[in-house]
Amino acid sequence: MRFVGMGLIAIAVLLTACAVPATPAVVEQAPTKPVVTEKATVASEFAHPEVLVDTNWVAENLHKEGIRLVDVSSKPEVYAEGHIPGAVYVNWQTDLANPDDPVKGQILTAQQLGALLGRLGIDKQTTVVFYDDSNSLFATRAFWILKYYGHQDVRVLDGGRKKWVAEGRKLSPEVPNVTPTTYKVGELNPTIRATREQVLASLKQPGKIILDARSPKEYTGQDVRSARGGHIPGAINLEWTSQVNPDGTFKSAAELQKLYEQAGIKPDQQVFTYCQTGVRAAHSWFVLTQLLGFENVVNYDGSWEEWGNRTDLPIER
Repeated sequence: MRFVGMGLIAIAVLLTACAVPATPAVVEQAPTKPVVTEKATVASEFAHPEVLVDTNWVAENLHKEGIRLVDVSSKPEVYAEGHIPGAVYVNWQTDLANPDDPVKGQILTAQQLGALLGRLGIDKQTTVVFYDDSNSLFATRAFWILKYYGHQDVRVLDGGRKKWVAEGRKLSPEVPNVTPTTYKVGELNPTIRATREQVLASLKQPGKIILDARSPKEYTGQDVRSARGGHIPGAINLEWTSQVNPDGTFKSAAELQKLYEQAGIKPDQQVFTYCQTGVRAAHSWFVLTQLLGFENVVNYDGSWEEWGNRTDLPIER
């Protein structure tokens, strides 16, 4: 009986081992995700760390299929002098703004954006990585535009061109050849873009915050860039540059949280961001939503370009 019992135990062990799914099968079905190495510790503190990539990640994925690196530096000359190898160029003033809108700097129409992305060889499955030479100012604006129009995988190179060059990494003057695609914009996300009517209505509603991302002199009306100087009544001024380090990277989550806490802005409030043309405001929107996890933040795209040039809207100085 002892030998029979031992035999039954051995059979049971073999059957149990065969019942365990093979690990490789599970790994093969799981989606492969790029690993961000250099800033993993800091980025993991953010609400959505996947939207930031570092220079190591970009270097490792320069020529990977399905990834499009887009340079949105301040001037075309910067791109022409040398850019990250394989990057295509987008002009933030002419390519990312609607020339037909009476308010300067307004977001592209769906048709205009579809034509642009198609020209860049981008389809809906493409991972789009934006970078610039201006502390991610134009990169985050481009990020916001694609998110407004529903593109899924959009990222920003933390530190941009400044950090890439500081690390002695290669630049190239060559313009890459890309195969155009047909990009049809999907359903847009109106919850991240505000109109002047919404901002005006919020002035009388408690718990709603207006964040002015411009310089203090613009806010007080000393630096006038529209017909009128000043700010939207009740707006809190927190200049967008306060959110980045000298090397162009974003400050840590703890530092950013402290900035907004000191300004009196809390996660449970609805926040309207604005600047002159919605560009700096998009940078603050990115920090609040993507890095700090605020769930109710809207970029007023018309910003002071629209508000300051009208005489029927209230202002403060």
